[in-house]
Amino acid sequence: MNSNNDIRQSLWAKQQIRNNDVDYGLWNQKKELIKQMAEMSRSCLFTVDVFKNSYDFASSGFANLFGYKQKWLDSIEQSDDFFENMTHPEDLDTLIKMQIEHSKFIYSLNPENRNDYSNTYKFRMRNSQNKYLNVMSRQRVIQQDANGKAWIILGEVNILPDQKPLEDVQRMTINLKTGQIINQTNQLNKNPLSNREIEILKQVHSGCLSKEIAEKLCISLNTVNNHRKNILKKLQVENSIEAINEATKRGIV
Repeated sequence: MNSNNDIRQSLWAKQQIRNNDVDYGLWNQKKELIKQMAEMSRSCLFTVDVFKNSYDFASSGFANLFGYKQKWLDSIEQSDDFFENMTHPEDLDTLIKMQIEHSKFIYSLNPENRNDYSNTYKFRMRNSQNKYLNVMSRQRVIQQDANGKAWIILGEVNILPDQKPLEDVQRMTINLKTGQIINQTNQLNKNPLSNREIEILKQVHSGCLSKEIAEKLCISLNTVNNHRKNILKKLQVENSIEAINEATKRGIV
């Protein structure tokens, strides 16, 4: 599990939910209703248990649309990296950063307002044939603990009709009470690079050639070159010198 994932779970722990404040008998009844709804609608639904810091349920829709094995979906409670394994490596770091930024935003609010928001993400997710598909994931709190803290999060994943390659992970936050849209994607794009891309750009900044970078990082030359192309694309520059200048200006390197 990467460091960003550790940060995300530590932010979840800020809820400070106690065992006496959660009623799993009640939640299991509601979860059965969600399972029935998922079966009828053939939706890809999942739930996250913030108290346990783990996934709680994934519907059979993931087997139907993505080809995942039902046995694996049924054992999701034993997996803490369900989406992490299926998300495109170039999207994962940004996606986790977005979730961390959202958590920081939520914890900046008064406790009574923290469950008023829904998040929508667009990113690439791998199916059982190892093909990445553009998807949209909507997430919101559906069950609170006895003190009104976010306990269970419900997510729904849909395959987007437009399968043109996504340039960036996208996020939209909606206030469910007012309808206000808070688009924080642009704020995060101050640093759109993954940890690996930053590492490679720092090597370029120090004067290393692609072959030397490949040897230092124990990756192929082709992988290095692909990362360098992505760096130019994400920073919207033409060459490595411009990339270093832009990254320096943004405080990335």
